[in-house]
Amino acid sequence: MPVIDRNSNTPVFRQIYKILRSEITGGIYNNPRKLPSEKELKLRFGVERNTVRNALKLLADEDFIIKAPGYGSKISAEKRAGNKNILFITRQDEPQNDNGVYFHTKLLDGFGKISSHENYNLIYKSAGGDFDFANAIQSSGAEAVIFDSYNRTDLYNIANNLNIPRVSVNHYTPLVTSVVSNNFDGSYKIAELLHEAGHRRVAFITGKEDYQTTVERLGGVQSYYMKENIYLDKKYIIRGEWRFESGFAAGEKILAMKPEERPTAAFAFNDDMAFGCLSCFEKRGVSVPGEISLAGFDKSDRYASIFRPITTVDINIEAIIKYAYWYLLASIQKSAPSVCVKIQIDAVVCDNGTVKNINI
Repeated sequence: MPVIDRNSNTPVFRQIYKILRSEITGGIYNNPRKLPSEKELKLRFGVERNTVRNALKLLADEDFIIKAPGYGSKISAEKRAGNKNILFITRQDEPQNDNGVYFHTKLLDGFGKISSHENYNLIYKSAGGDFDFANAIQSSGAEAVIFDSYNRTDLYNIANNLNIPRVSVNHYTPLVTSVVSNNFDGSYKIAELLHEAGHRRVAFITGKEDYQTTVERLGGVQSYYMKENIYLDKKYIIRGEWRFESGFAAGEKILAMKPEERPTAAFAFNDDMAFGCLSCFEKRGVSVPGEISLAGFDKSDRYASIFRPITTVDINIEAIIKYAYWYLLASIQKSAPSVCVKIQIDAVVCDNGTVKNINI
């Protein structure tokens, strides 16, 4: 085991830094993927804690480690030895903050687990502002790219020009092989379920207007209504922002409608908004499904400890992740078809009893 030379002209903290850096790049800390504690390093090298901290600061400044509260010094995925790298690119920063859209966090976690199993590091990058995609690929040494949801067209084109293995999840683009849920069909089935249960005034809480997911899920509703020759009144289309808070606000709008116009059911285009709506109804003393039925989309387990289950659509996120990764590995191994395709995962309605039959 390397030791420090107290007779050297090189400061002790810099010697410790060099030793730890060499051990990181040599794969010593791949499992577990963190450094020993400051106390352990202090005892190992026989130095004061400040000396250890100065060495760790150098490692952190060069992105070899990340200080994680309650965890210690985590080895950066980009510097970890042995494993190869895959970039996970999203246009938004939700996965890295507590207020984020839970769906994206689930995607990131799912791809992280399967990457680890396949001996790949998953490196998260937010493609906002002046993001330099080509440089991110080069600096990380990434072998492949996963695009999460909608990204800028130029990023897809850069990936294509570099001919790096790539896949898009949760967003279809003809530029890249895409693995998506059948949003249209899932929404169609919920519209059918509500109509067959006797609901003629239904509020639709949509996501952000420019999102493909919003367009597809609204398209499913519109298709069913056209088939049944039902007029879709725009006053029952409430724009949401995918978040719990916007669902709560939509619930307020629904309850503010005149009694004779108030919807007997609400269909939110994701579960975050659906549970926000449920929270609003419960706080206002409106029972679900007694006074108003409720359905969501995505089958999120985020609120399992707070609310009872609601009727929703299971997009089978596990299958999306597995199919996308299967294609990505095949691309890395050069066994995947070169033509871009759309892999669509079936969506299934989960009836958890929050849609009441009012025909009876």
